[in-house]
Amino acid sequence: MTGGDRPRLLVDIVADPVCPWCYVGLRSFMAAKDRLKDEFILLPRIRAYQLNPDTPAQGVDRQAYYAKKFPDEAQRAEMIHQLKAAALGAGFTFDPSKPTHLPNTLKAHQIIRLAHFDGAQERLALTLYSAYWDDDADIGDDETLAALAEKAGLDPENARQDLKNPKSIAEIKSEAEAFRQAGVTGVPTFIVNERTGFAGAQPPTRLADTLREAANVTRVQ
Repeated sequence: MTGGDRPRLLVDIVADPVCPWCYVGLRSFMAAKDRLKDEFILLPRIRAYQLNPDTPAQGVDRQAYYAKKFPDEAQRAEMIHQLKAAALGAGFTFDPSKPTHLPNTLKAHQIIRLAHFDGAQERLALTLYSAYWDDDADIGDDETLAALAEKAGLDPENARQDLKNPKSIAEIKSEAEAFRQAGVTGVPTFIVNERTGFAGAQPPTRLADTLREAANVTRVQ
């Protein structure tokens, strides 16, 4: 099928970088995207959502936060086991317990959105997620985010300016709140062609099938 014959498949990925299932979902989507490339012209957009919008700007201790939110140690251990298994199914490994800091993700979302306009959103998102989950980077810090932007091929000074731009801040807050008001309660959530959506980090093959099914009932021409 030639490029002109393939229908467009617009996929909004509503996610939050501090959500471990979103890391699995993003990596799974990248694998699913490869499976669908001969059938569709895929147009992914990574959209902002904040699981913890009231997190202080300086962030909090992550271990203490989760110990309070999930006081049952056995439950926390089972969650980590499930995440590791899901990651393997998506073709990678990570330790969900590694990050020590839980940042406010507003600034991380600003950088992810900025990368969209440079056509580097997926590359930047993967760089940012990996930095947080694999390297325990503080993705609430301006200089850390500027360095990650540069690593992904963006202008770091432009990133610094965007992080301080009141309009950019307001737009991210508005987008995250809009998805919450629209009924998104869990992430990752995938919205296909702005019409139908589903939540959860599925394995790549299943995710490709689910996206294909959604595309069959609603397409962007």
